[in-house]
Amino acid sequence: ALPQLGALPEEVGRRWQSASPAQLAGVAEALAALPVDHAVAAVPDTRGGAAAGRGRLDRFLATGLDRYPETRNHPADDGGSGLSPYLHFGQLSAHEILAAVAAREGWSPERLGTKAAGRRAGWWGMSEGAEAFLDQLVTWRELGFNFAARRPDAESYEALPTWALATLAKHAGDTRPHLYTLERLERAETHDPLWNACQTQLVREGAMHNYLRMLWGKRVLEWSPSPAAALAALRELNNRWALDGRDPNSTSGIFWCLGRYDRPWGPERPVFGTVRYMSSANTARKLRVKRYLARYGGEPAGGRGAGYPE
Repeated sequence: ALPQLGALPEEVGRRWQSASPAQLAGVAEALAALPVDHAVAAVPDTRGGAAAGRGRLDRFLATGLDRYPETRNHPADDGGSGLSPYLHFGQLSAHEILAAVAAREGWSPERLGTKAAGRRAGWWGMSEGAEAFLDQLVTWRELGFNFAARRPDAESYEALPTWALATLAKHAGDTRPHLYTLERLERAETHDPLWNACQTQLVREGAMHNYLRMLWGKRVLEWSPSPAAALAALRELNNRWALDGRDPNSTSGIFWCLGRYDRPWGPERPVFGTVRYMSSANTARKLRVKRYLARYGGEPAGGRGAGYPE
């Protein structure tokens, strides 16, 4: 068993003071006095707290885990776990979630594989859905936290891999077919309807479909005057609007768009160089996005008919 924490460090209490009874009760005046960005509205139908987090976990285990490998990459299926905000705010722990998955699977450590073999599945000795989910919860999430713990500059542009910095620098002067300010990006005012829908979901719900978040980041790289400016815009959008923003895990997702935890890809392209390329056109062909677009709008700036430009 893990050792129990006797008391919170004093620094934690100074930085994050306990909520007052009025704040816990949701008194408007008490909430208005909090030092937060009040221009960011509360997310409807998403309740915080440990009880809400456990309820979400129970529902996912009951109805979502078995379908997770097939549904998580299709926006219309809403196949994600939805647990990231509760992890971010400490209302659920990764240990608690792993224990719940293991109990559902009737799992014990004796079922662990003897070799990882570099595969994302097959090591835990669990069902396909559980293995796919734990790849996200344990492998990718812990990778981001370990990087943040060991690199004081983890959120700086210079912390990208050497190969990514080199190829992005080589193509920093390439012509960008579209350039958007942070304000236009924030308002989802681009020529790309799928990207606009992604940004609308982020602002409306404080979350974005996992696969589409990768596309969202790649497009901002293409539409920014420099890679460093793209990173700054992505961090601002994510940290301001995402419920799991300001977190090493969501930060990992942003940096992945610029090459972290990835490798060079060919062919070499304008702007991207050998950083992995994604386009809305290819994504729309690969995924079922019709219902997603209907739900989140996504009309291109200037009216309909822009389609999915490469």
